[in-house]
Amino acid sequence: MDLFDRRQGPFYDLWETAGEAVRRRETRRRLAEYLAWACRVPFYRNRLAAADLKAEHPLAGVPSLTSDDLRALVPPSSGRLLTRKTGGYTVFQSGGTTGFPKSALFTSEEIDGLDLPNARGFFAVGLRPSDRVANLWAAGSLYMTFIHINRMLQNYGCASFPLSNHATPEFVHMAARLFKTNCVTGISSVVLNALRSLKSLGLKGIRVEKVYYGGEHLYEADKAEIRRTFGAKVIAAPGYGTIDSWYIGYQCLKTPTGVFHCHDDQCHLEIVDETTGRACGPGETGMVYATAFPRRLTPIVRYRVGDLAQWVGRPCPCGRMTPLFRLLGRGDDVLRVGFDSISYDHIQACVAKTAGLSAAAAMRKERRAGRDRLVVEVETEAPPRSWPRLSATLAARILSQRPTLAKAVKAGEVRPPLVRCRRPGTLPRNPRTGKLIRVKDAC
Repeated sequence: MDLFDRRQGPFYDLWETAGEAVRRRETRRRLAEYLAWACRVPFYRNRLAAADLKAEHPLAGVPSLTSDDLRALVPPSSGRLLTRKTGGYTVFQSGGTTGFPKSALFTSEEIDGLDLPNARGFFAVGLRPSDRVANLWAAGSLYMTFIHINRMLQNYGCASFPLSNHATPEFVHMAARLFKTNCVTGISSVVLNALRSLKSLGLKGIRVEKVYYGGEHLYEADKAEIRRTFGAKVIAAPGYGTIDSWYIGYQCLKTPTGVFHCHDDQCHLEIVDETTGRACGPGETGMVYATAFPRRLTPIVRYRVGDLAQWVGRPCPCGRMTPLFRLLGRGDDVLRVGFDSISYDHIQACVAKTAGLSAAAAMRKERRAGRDRLVVEVETEAPPRSWPRLSATLAARILSQRPTLAKAVKAGEVRPPLVRCRRPGTLPRNPRTGKLIRVKDAC
């Protein structure tokens, strides 16, 4: 039976309709069972002694698991986080392309287990067996997502075209015309560049009805461009998670950009104020911590994901009972310029209000002669003769929206922001994944 045909009830599965009492009882049971399993690993035994399953926030006293911890505890550094020492697993890699790699080990059973959150998420954003999906996720170099998305699409019942991020624009264009693909899925930057290439090669015989992205936000300026060019009806993220943890959330046809349903049967999600250590309430911003129930080979308890988020605190109009959270971006997507903290989301908001610019933007901090400067580079299809005007408009908007920064510029404490326009596709991107390198501190 195909994954699509396994759906139950009005949504993909019955968990999405479970009431609060059922949800709380079952998630606590899963958490207790998982903590007992994790204690097979000596690393966790003392750490988990602070867990209190009767408390409202049972892991509040447990230290977080960091990226550096994972580097030190799993192969090739050591096997101290493994519940078994023999093989029978697949090794993936996460993180950047420089420095010591951070590995993630998955058994075949764990990879199989990704089918459920994948199918739940893709169903919620409208994937159907009649769809023909171009898979542009990154493949090779120990990258994971292409592999499990490809197997899920195979099992879902739709037509799958495993192109990967390595396919040339001409090949993607040919496949779209010959095979009548109507859906595209992949890392946001890769998908956007592929769609722009389709446009440049000609849209005759090209149909893009659904765009399913992940890895980073597709901002409103990007979505408007896709709708305007292709008439796409659905642009959504069927899954949010990390290779280090598990799937954490998924969108539906009612959630706006950045808002996700929580896979709370798969993952114990916390949003924590790291200044106080207190669990955040609705509308309060904190760091995402994830405890991933299906991760058995290398238990993942209270992993510090690195993203900032907020609980929404109200139900979704789609009717699903899974709780909503708003993803706010990376916790390190902030630059300290003078005495002001400039977030990437602030730059994106200013870019979105500046007609003629795309959402492909990057920011960095430079320091010269003892003074900071914010440098913003943004891609645009506008002709070069209009670049000085666009740059000046964006620089003025950034200052007008940041009084602290504007005051420091006026006082000569920091240098005025520098904005540069660039041609589409020319900003630096991660060569392995295709993700835009959004923030850099060059000091």
